[in-house]
Amino acid sequence: MKHNAFYLFSFLSMIGTLHANAQLNIAVENGVIYIKTATFGPPDPKKFITLTDSLDKNLKAHPDDTTSLFERALLLEQFNNQLAKATSYTKDPIENLTAAKDMTEHAVELMKDIRLKILRAQVYKDLVYRFSVNESWKFTNKQISERKIKYNAYKVLANKYYDELALLDNNNAYDYQKLKVK
Repeated sequence: MKHNAFYLFSFLSMIGTLHANAQLNIAVENGVIYIKTATFGPPDPKKFITLTDSLDKNLKAHPDDTTSLFERALLLEQFNNQLAKATSYTKDPIENLTAAKDMTEHAVELMKDIRLKILRAQVYKDLVYRFSVNESWKFTNKQISERKIKYNAYKVLANKYYDELALLDNNNAYDYQKLKVK
């Protein structure tokens, strides 16, 4: 009987530990939101597969779950930002950042949280970067024109959201103004 209780306790402790590790360690510093990891650089997507699958499943069942929207958008942003994927030779970062943009916009409609608004501005800034690279050799004139339109639209929105953050959070207004797209 004692052995069974010991194994049960060990099993439950292990599950609790796995659950605790699945929580995102989110930090906001200097106007930037990110996932704190033990390693330097962007988080490794492979380490978050279980969490991303769980969030995706939860969003299918509950599309208005603001916590899941926020965390999934943050993961998408962190896995596809300039630090994680510096080159823009593939369309995946743009698609993933667009999905993160849609999630943050939806979540902002449902919840008022400064971290969510920081994430929204950051996602738009990441999208500006993705469309700022001049790869005219790779695109037709029509595609170049469409990219220029998106670049300008995302730039305006990123700067608008950083201005909004500066008004909402006076203590960090200088940081938000520095993050604006030039």
